[in-house]
Amino acid sequence: MNATFTMKAGGKLEPIVPRRPKTPKPQDLSRSRTLLDGTERSKSPSKKEAKLQKRRRPKNPITVESSKAKSSMEVLRIALKELGWGWKEVSNNKKNLTTECDIYWHGNTFHDSDTPVCSGKVNKFPGMVEIVRKVSLTRIMNQMRTLFPNEYDFYPKSWALPEQFHHFAAEAAAIQRENPKQKQYFIVKPDDGSQGEGIYLLNNPHEITSIGLVRPAVVQQYIPNPLLVERKKFDLRVYVVLTSLDPLKFYLCKEGMARFCTETYQAPSNRNMNHVYMHLTNYTLNKRNDNYIHTENIAKGSKRTMTSVWLSLEEKGYDVKTACTEIEKVICKTVLALIPELKVQSHAELPPGKPGPTCFQILGLDILLTADLKPYLLEINANPSYRLGYDHEVSPGVYETLPSPVDDEIKIPLVKDTLKLIKPVRRITCHSTSASPSGRPSSTDPNDITLDMSELQLDGTTKRGRNQKTNETCLEELFPAKYGEHYEFVRILERIAYLFNHFLGIRGTLRIGPTGFRTFTRRCKLCDNGLSTASIDILYIDMARKWNALNPEGTAGLCFDGFVEAFSIIANRKFCGVSLQEKVVALLDLCECHLNSGIIWPPPRRMRVRRLPRVQDSEEYLRVRRLMQMEN
Repeated sequence: MNATFTMKAGGKLEPIVPRRPKTPKPQDLSRSRTLLDGTERSKSPSKKEAKLQKRRRPKNPITVESSKAKSSMEVLRIALKELGWGWKEVSNNKKNLTTECDIYWHGNTFHDSDTPVCSGKVNKFPGMVEIVRKVSLTRIMNQMRTLFPNEYDFYPKSWALPEQFHHFAAEAAAIQRENPKQKQYFIVKPDDGSQGEGIYLLNNPHEITSIGLVRPAVVQQYIPNPLLVERKKFDLRVYVVLTSLDPLKFYLCKEGMARFCTETYQAPSNRNMNHVYMHLTNYTLNKRNDNYIHTENIAKGSKRTMTSVWLSLEEKGYDVKTACTEIEKVICKTVLALIPELKVQSHAELPPGKPGPTCFQILGLDILLTADLKPYLLEINANPSYRLGYDHEVSPGVYETLPSPVDDEIKIPLVKDTLKLIKPVRRITCHSTSASPSGRPSSTDPNDITLDMSELQLDGTTKRGRNQKTNETCLEELFPAKYGEHYEFVRILERIAYLFNHFLGIRGTLRIGPTGFRTFTRRCKLCDNGLSTASIDILYIDMARKWNALNPEGTAGLCFDGFVEAFSIIANRKFCGVSLQEKVVALLDLCECHLNSGIIWPPPRRMRVRRLPRVQDSEEYLRVRRLMQMEN
């Protein structure tokens, strides 16, 4: 066999190995071959088709960071899959991987991320978990009821324990004296409890256990005469999407959940007071009962859709439309009550003028209906469950997860439409494919969305969207679109929150110090008409001492709740009016008038004047002095 050699550097000969002929790829063979039955094989896409498919994929999809989603991971992935190729899931599990995303989906709180989020949108507001806790919610609702007694009667009469135990005992005795024949019952809920843990009923204040005397809790008046369906008590889980604080905007999910008790309801008495499956509607609690019914029908069983309950009530002659309107009003007033405290928390965590993310959040409100369809707010859940299934016990200690049609019907559209609602707005760049031979857009901005001019019709629609259904959403804007003008007068505490944030002094803090409080009264010119500076200082000391006793952290200063109480006391002293609401509004108008009077606050710093050298040290002075000494 003859071999061919080549000369390398240094005179070394090396053989030349001939190249093997290129074998055709399987897909190339498939184009020329046919099957035994005479039919051709399926051809692979051509280069032109593959290039076209690649071009259709967005170069800048909307990214959603899901590494902290926890129990909501499943519903989030299903929602992203239904949204299509314009969305992409990103998981920053690695420590060194810090990809900036458009949306960050956290499981519990705003601070779930290991690294601080500096851009995009986060699905949690800072401080929301603490605000909607039972003790904090009770204080907020009591504040609003003091200002608006006729508007905030939808929250059961409540007391925070243990600090208000003596008030509770006195009012319970007074209620019993008014109706001696009717026995009053109360329900105790631990402040940090969830899923029905630690809840119990009582009819005597002295029956309170360690949950209430040692562990912080809330005691509420039991709501009598609840609305029954199939002789069982139930409540409604309603979902609200808060998308913005400034301007304020929130939406209501049209579909909700009805959660039923698993025992036939009877009025509370000493015999059935401990029957939790009769009086408590918590899903996690009732699913442990053997009477709990899991079903494939969304209108049957122990968990149903809200619309199916409305249909059954409408068939029985109830005015469902009025009940839905009343529930919407309760939701509006509830969210408006949370906003002032939420603005204080957001101002401390995300100061204005500093780069940072924006926030949105899905809240779960539990509402109970009475027999006359009057809605009552039971509690608010900052982290409602997103689970799509339930655990079925196959054998003792062995469980399997089965799908829940009710959860699929409610939670997947809720998450999907929320993502569509808060997705980042991007510019649209229109181009014609005939303008360039390659058909590529002329713009290179990654935030531009390309739209082919040949697809546009004269009416502004596209060829693709002509035969498609209109985009239906499960979310309805409540504020400001529907009830913005109707409940504008309720936003008094938001104006007080602005004053509180304005005079905080130290950025990032949640408490105002004595200097800031004194500056507030001086700038708003409140130290007159019988209100001296000494009385202002005494008022601050009393309020700080009272509210610091309720603060487990022991941080010095006056919190926002104490500032609101001090503001109300000053309004009572300075103005004469029929109600506290009128006095507070008058004091707010006075403060805002002085703050907006053109005086700059804080005053600008004075320019540092450069001092001239002393005359004794100048050369002219020394020269004249020498001459005078020579003459002498």
